[in-house]
Amino acid sequence: MVSLYMIYFSLLSFAGYLYECLAMFLWTGEWDNRGFLFGPVIPIYGAGALFGTLLFNNVIKDPSPMSVFLISVAASAVLEYVVHYGLEKIFHAYWWDYSMAPLNLNGRICLPASLGFGVAGLLIVFVINPVLIPLLDRIPKELCSFLAMLLSALFAADTTLTVSTLSDFITRVEKVDERIDEAMNSFVENHMESYKGIGGTFYSAVDQLSESRKRLFDQRLERRIDQLGYARTYILTRIKGFKGVKAAGRLNEVLSRIKKRIKRKKDE
Repeated sequence: MVSLYMIYFSLLSFAGYLYECLAMFLWTGEWDNRGFLFGPVIPIYGAGALFGTLLFNNVIKDPSPMSVFLISVAASAVLEYVVHYGLEKIFHAYWWDYSMAPLNLNGRICLPASLGFGVAGLLIVFVINPVLIPLLDRIPKELCSFLAMLLSALFAADTTLTVSTLSDFITRVEKVDERIDEAMNSFVENHMESYKGIGGTFYSAVDQLSESRKRLFDQRLERRIDQLGYARTYILTRIKGFKGVKAAGRLNEVLSRIKKRIKRKKDE
């Protein structure tokens, strides 16, 4: 039974990925890879669908469409808010932002999206599950166990890659800033004293120092970006932004630069 749950979770996570990517394509005209992980899955969809299936099959049997809709709206709002908050606190990053949507709460959830998940709950309970669950029940036990283990290993590897990428990215950007600050402070201590009292020359030196810092940061940053590799760069492009960390401004600047670089390569 657990193996079937894993397969079901994976399939609905993939379906959620397709839904979000297609929705964004229809909205913006551009394909936007969505989700937290590297692979084409969005686990929050799989988790929500699995929870709803277990609830309506084992706890609230034979539910009415209205009860499915209302519970799906409420449960999706709670799940989405908790996941957004958790990811933000753990990784200082967020993957979706409803700040511009009507009736939103801290940009983490909004009424239109929750209503959409309510409709999705109806589709899952009354359209998808009656077809999908009998098909899954036909899978031989040995094959089911093998697929579940394979999918679990893929999710574990993907999660490890994603977490290490985020941690490494934040650390790299912070280290670049720290090393440049150390170099600039050392220069100031050794050379700027001689400029004091010379009026315009002092302020000119300050401007040059600021420009040198920016140029040095850009050079080191480009090298760091080149070292990321395709998979890590791809993971970072799915992030909408960083917050709640000292280097959030710098991290968002670097993230924007990475996305622009990838866009230029696509346009070439």
